[in-house]
Amino acid sequence: MKNIQKDNLIFGRNPVKEAIKHNSVISLFLVEGFRDSEILNLIRLSSLQTKIVSNNELNQMCQGVHQGIAAIIKPYQTHSLEEIIFKSKKEKNPIIVMLDGINDPHNFGAILRCCDIFGVVGVVIAKHNQVPLNATVAKTSAGAINYVPVISVANLNNAIKALKDAGFWIVASSGDAETNYQDLKYDFPTVLVIGNEGSGVSSLVLKNSDYVVKIPMYGKVNSLNASVATGVLLSRIKN
Repeated sequence: MKNIQKDNLIFGRNPVKEAIKHNSVISLFLVEGFRDSEILNLIRLSSLQTKIVSNNELNQMCQGVHQGIAAIIKPYQTHSLEEIIFKSKKEKNPIIVMLDGINDPHNFGAILRCCDIFGVVGVVIAKHNQVPLNATVAKTSAGAINYVPVISVANLNNAIKALKDAGFWIVASSGDAETNYQDLKYDFPTVLVIGNEGSGVSSLVLKNSDYVVKIPMYGKVNSLNASVATGVLLSRIKN
């Protein structure tokens, strides 16, 4: 138990179930008396190494609600930008999300969940100054991490150029924008750029964007969580 790498540990029924389905699990931990028949059947079919532990042992392993199950997973794999561009050609007006410096793994996971819901073909992140794919992201995504391809690039602005060359239009979100996000038609392949939780989208990425839009604020708190903003914007872009 003491040698378990927390970065490779996920817990909770939905994240573990999706990881089993995608052959991402190395080993499993179940509490005594675990009774989820769907997951137990998946375990039998996969022949995974499984260890029965006490609830107290699982509590010590997991920093959160584990629902009686945890798993050691393989490292998550990223995809190439070329692969996602090729995949996007099969869709009319595909959507890609680009994250410019998201540092909170819970935000990243919730964004992946939004992207799965709205059929995003891929999420572009930078190799540096960005939280990587890890167990916390996986847990928060509720399994969406297994369905939404993530592309890790050395430079976001170079990626923007490649995406523009492929026919995408870049739409960045900023509270300082003049254009209401509802005023665009989004009848084109779209890259939606979501910025850092504190500083927003970087100035060079804003400069390289085709459109900069804002979500109007009517309340007392003049900001939105990055994942909530992503959901609001994707809902409009998709529809």
